[in-house]
Amino acid sequence: MCSEAASSWNQLLQRRNQLLVSVRNAAEARLVVNTGVAVLDVKDPARGALGRADESVCREILAVVGKPRVEPAYAETSSGRATRVDSGVVMSLALGELLEVEPCAIPEGVDVLKVGLAHCAAQKGAAQHSAAQHCSGQQGSDGGWVRKWLEFREQTEALSKRSFRWIAVAYFDASAQAPDLEEVKTFAIQQQLAGVLIDSYEKTGQTMTDVYSWEKLNSCRDELVAAGMLLAIAGQIRVETLPVLKRLEPHLIAVRSAVCELRDRNRSLCPEALEKFHAELSQPLDFVIQK
Repeated sequence: MCSEAASSWNQLLQRRNQLLVSVRNAAEARLVVNTGVAVLDVKDPARGALGRADESVCREILAVVGKPRVEPAYAETSSGRATRVDSGVVMSLALGELLEVEPCAIPEGVDVLKVGLAHCAAQKGAAQHSAAQHCSGQQGSDGGWVRKWLEFREQTEALSKRSFRWIAVAYFDASAQAPDLEEVKTFAIQQQLAGVLIDSYEKTGQTMTDVYSWEKLNSCRDELVAAGMLLAIAGQIRVETLPVLKRLEPHLIAVRSAVCELRDRNRSLCPEALEKFHAELSQPLDFVIQK
C-alpha cells in the first residue's frame, strides 16, 4: 500500500526509479493502485502515445483512486466544507498531441498534465527565444510550438480554474517529427515545469538507449535535478531492460505495454506481469549492478 507521503511531490522528487503505470479504465486502476505505483497515469492507448481518455473514463478512474485506503478521500474541515485528502498516488493525465487537441477543463483530482509534440519540429521558432518573448509580454511573428504550448496551458488552466504541474514530452523516434530532447529540456527548465518525459511516439521496438548516449541521458538528468525537476523515461521498456535502465536513476520509469497481456498496450493489464515488473524494479540498485 502506498503511504500518504508517497504522493507528495517533494517525496517524488527525492526518490529514484519509481513506477508509473498507465491505465485506460477503472478496472485497471483498481489493479494498479495498491501495488506500489508512485504515479497512476490515465490515457487511451488506442488513440496514440498520449491518447486522451474520455472525461467520463477519467472520472471513473479518479473515483477508484479516491476510495479509502489509508484514510478517506475527503475529510471535513473546521469550516464544515469537504476537502480532498491525499490518496497516496500522484495522478497524471495524457492530453494527446498539441497540434491535434483542444484545451479542456480537467477533472478535480488530477495532479500532472502532459501533451505531446508530434510534428511540432515543423513549427518554426526557437524554444528559448519564444519562451523569453512570452515571459516579457512581447509577441513574436511566429512563436512556433512554444507559443502554441504556452497558450494551450494557459487555456487549459483557465477552463479548469486552477494550475497544474506540467511535464514536457520529448519523443525520441524520428517518425514523431518532434523537437529534440535538448530543445524540450531547455524549454522545460526555462519555464520551470515539473519535469521531462522521454518517450516513443510509435511503438516499433526502438528504445531510448538506441537513440541517446548514456552521457547525454546522464547530463539531461543532472540538469533537471539541479533545476528541481524530475526525469521520467518510457518507450518500449521491458522487465529485461530494467537492470540497465535503473543505473540512469530517473525519478520515474513509466510503462504500459510491459505490464499488459502479451505485451500489447491495447490489451488489458496483466497482474502477473505487473507483479514481476514491480519486483524487479524494487531490487536495490547495487544488486542490479552486480547482476
